[in-house]
Amino acid sequence: MCRRCLFTGPACCQHRRMAAYVVRHTEARDWRALRSLRLAALRDPVAPLAFYEQYRDALRLPREEWQRRATPRADALTLVVENLREEGATLLGMVVLLARAEGPERHVQLVGVYARPEYRGTGLARKLLREAVDRAAGREVRLFVHERNVRAARCYAAMGFEPTGRSEEVPEGPSPLGHEPEQALEMALAPRSPGTSWAPTRTTTGIFLPDGG
Repeated sequence: MCRRCLFTGPACCQHRRMAAYVVRHTEARDWRALRSLRLAALRDPVAPLAFYEQYRDALRLPREEWQRRATPRADALTLVVENLREEGATLLGMVVLLARAEGPERHVQLVGVYARPEYRGTGLARKLLREAVDRAAGREVRLFVHERNVRAARCYAAMGFEPTGRSEEVPEGPSPLGHEPEQALEMALAPRSPGTSWAPTRTTTGIFLPDGG
């Protein structure tokens, strides 16, 4: 047991410092690892504030659907963070990029943002989101965040995302308190100079070490 953080194994602060990660897009062959990561996300205590998909529904999805999700497409790309020093190619975080068009206006929608709890606060999520913005190739990047998901909203704001004033009702209907339906608030990041092409022309996007603690 680590004397500093009182954890052992992957959750230990020393382990996280020594680990090297890579951000990459998924391929069809990654479907099992992607499924495992997504199900972990949907079991997370913050899932009701972060995802519309339900664990029970995802659990019933066939192999073909997970392969479809893992395969790069013209309108969808899944980025993951992989721990290079863990046996079994452990995936630690993910984000899905969706290409959208509203008339002549094109943007990229981010959904399914997730980092395993033991790696939060390490800078891993920021690296993942920066790569997603880079892959947007000069297009505006948008996302929705639950009105009660304060931690996520702060993370996005720190990266330059700003509220657009638009919102949508959370699909689950009325809030548990019986008040008005809860809202997901839209945030957007203005277009930046073109970065990496949307097309997945490389397997890895660079190795990085996590921030301290």
